[in-house]
Amino acid sequence: MDVSEFATQVADAFEHLYDLVHLRGHPLLASLTSNGDPVKQRARQLHRILLDVVAELDPGPQAPTLSPEWRRHRLMVWRYVDGQNTQTVADRLVVSLRHCYRLQSAALDDVARILWERYGANPPEPTAPAEAAREAAEVGRLEMLRLEAARMAQADCYARVADVAQGVVALLDEMLRARRLSVRAELEADLPEVSVDQPLLRQMLLGALGYLIERAEDATVHLRVEARGAMAKLSVRVEPPEAMAAPEAREAKERVSALSEMAALTNAQVSPIFGATREDSGVVGFELGLPIAERTVLVVDDNEDVLELFRSYLSPHRYRVVTVRSARQALDLAREVQPYAITLDLMMPGQDGWDVLQTLLSQPDTRHIPVIVCTVLRQKELALSLGAAAFLAKPTTEAALLAALESLEER
Repeated sequence: MDVSEFATQVADAFEHLYDLVHLRGHPLLASLTSNGDPVKQRARQLHRILLDVVAELDPGPQAPTLSPEWRRHRLMVWRYVDGQNTQTVADRLVVSLRHCYRLQSAALDDVARILWERYGANPPEPTAPAEAAREAAEVGRLEMLRLEAARMAQADCYARVADVAQGVVALLDEMLRARRLSVRAELEADLPEVSVDQPLLRQMLLGALGYLIERAEDATVHLRVEARGAMAKLSVRVEPPEAMAAPEAREAKERVSALSEMAALTNAQVSPIFGATREDSGVVGFELGLPIAERTVLVVDDNEDVLELFRSYLSPHRYRVVTVRSARQALDLAREVQPYAITLDLMMPGQDGWDVLQTLLSQPDTRHIPVIVCTVLRQKELALSLGAAAFLAKPTTEAALLAALESLEER
């Protein structure tokens, strides 16, 4: 096999990055994975190798935005790791569709060249049978769950726990009635959002509730959500515990492992709730620890005192504050951080706030971010007409800034 044929195989593997069934029969297995491993394990190895080589392309935060290295890495991430279509990637890179296809082809060639130099002439040695069997057991039936959940999980996503819980209970209503189970819900008022992707949280809760419903009859399912520090605790359990039919130990362990796999993707936690003793009652419920959302606000101002003032205003209210003092930094960080909102001063040296506002609103990857103009200039009407989401006159009070951010959520 020559490097051209190898590059074609690499491109096909990326097109099927999350299709383990396809990867199990892929010709790259012979070049990139250990021949002595089970085929499922080898497909998993190939998937990991492809992800790792994309990570190697990352030029780091010092690389200029839209530089060739930055574009190559972001294209591979958006197109293959995130699974976005080529038109969406072209829009995010601010290039034509035709040019995006050329960049995509060049990026795949670069990746293929790296892999060819590393593996092409020196395929991995076979693993010992015992070691291969042990590794295969570790991935087993959860491998597809991990991959599918990874695609669902996204950074900086938010969910309202009470809304998700009520929707899941409604979905399972028929099952609950068939098993003669009632639901007692205690949902804390004004519970903050959690930074967990809503479909992923829904799947976790469906898994936990489904496990309990399958094994309980003539009982009450107690569902409780409350905030504890930086976490929201969601517990679901059967009362009385004796209403639960004890499953096989392996089955219970597999279900807990599956929930833990999904939780780990979003820094959440899953803990089984046992009855009076672990031996006689087994698992009678689950507790999910969900990180409370901390919305990021990018504060753009050349005055250091204003940056510190806004930080003191927002930090106690679960906002993460990122500050910059120049227009160029503001544009780079807006693309990288994808903040919940941006506060923007208009009077800055070099490129002023008006230019920053127009650039933010014209770029596909930043135009969705609300911009709150904060300035001594009395030009509210102009700022709003040019696309600002809100206007605050300086000096700005804590109450006014918080109210402006809260109005964005309501909108």
